Amino acid sequence: MKNKHLSLYGALLGTAVGDAYGLPFEGMTPKRIAKMSPEKAHYRLIPILHGGMVSDDTEHAIMTVQAHIASGGNVLIFKQSLAWRLRFWLFRLPAGIGLATLRAIVKMCFGLRETGVFSAGNGGAMRTAVLGVLIDDIDELKEWVKASTRLTHTDPKAEQGALLIALLAWAETRHADWDTAQILHFAFRHIDDNELIEKVKNFQPNAKTGISGYVYHTVPAVCAAWQQYRNTPLQGMQQLIAWGGDTDTTCAIFGGVVGVRHGESLWQAVSGAWCEPVLRHDYFADLATQAIEVQANRQAQKPLAWGGAMTCLRNVGFMAIVLAHGFRRLLPPY
Repeated sequence: MKNKHLSLYGALLGTAVGDAYGLPFEGMTPKRIAKMSPEKAHYRLIPILHGGMVSDDTEHAIMTVQAHIASGGNVLIFKQSLAWRLRFWLFRLPAGIGLATLRAIVKMCFGLRETGVFSAGNGGAMRTAVLGVLIDDIDELKEWVKASTRLTHTDPKAEQGALLIALLAWAETRHADWDTAQILHFAFRHIDDNELIEKVKNFQPNAKTGISGYVYHTVPAVCAAWQQYRNTPLQGMQQLIAWGGDTDTTCAIFGGVVGVRHGESLWQAVSGAWCEPVLRHDYFADLATQAIEVQANRQAQKPLAWGGAMTCLRNVGFMAIVLAHGFRRLLPPY
């Protein structure tokens, strides 16, 4: 088994790179994207600086690792910690947030006992690659995926999609010698919904609108890209961008899986164009180190924070960049 610290570090790097790589094309159709030359997508977010930034996908993965650190391996404490972090995250004015996740966090802010929303969005799947790296026992992994997902999304499909992503990351961490067919065969044995399995086996992208935010569209797309581009992840991200739709999330989830083995090379490919003021590779490395220590000795620690007041300023600037992209999309090429 590969060094688990490097696997977690790589999964965080891969998530961040995928998020930044796909973000400039979020919500665009495949036809429009094809006219905009999506190679080196991260350059397009901030054209003058030639740099990329991340959105909520990366931040959810980080908060999941932080909650694991604070829990000391106790899933109930993990759930409470993650809920607290989601509340605090909302108060820092994130520019990107799914509707179901927003509704769930508002429920948390009002102290409601049951906060999840019946939705099969991608919130759970965004958070589970890192759990697949951290947790060895499959039954325990299922319990943690359930706790993480149902905090915001209660549709069983959301949980099944999140679990499949966690299982891919689990196998990449512990059985990198398995081929994609072996990994999927292993993963499908733990999936309780044949609809998801059939959608993965028979994936077809939507040529008109792209990949939606529905988890049974997103996860099959990620699996298809992973099967074809497992060892050439930048090409996989370019394919996911070409399929259009929710490109930052599809690329981030894909990056979390392939990043287990290729995170550092992905980072090297874009590190010269990284414009995040606080979420940098050294923070990911330190957070991974702390998480692996907790996983090994089952003793909770105070998680490394990121940003503080700087994060609010960063989010204001990020919002301005997102709005500028919105205006840019009013212009050709159409």
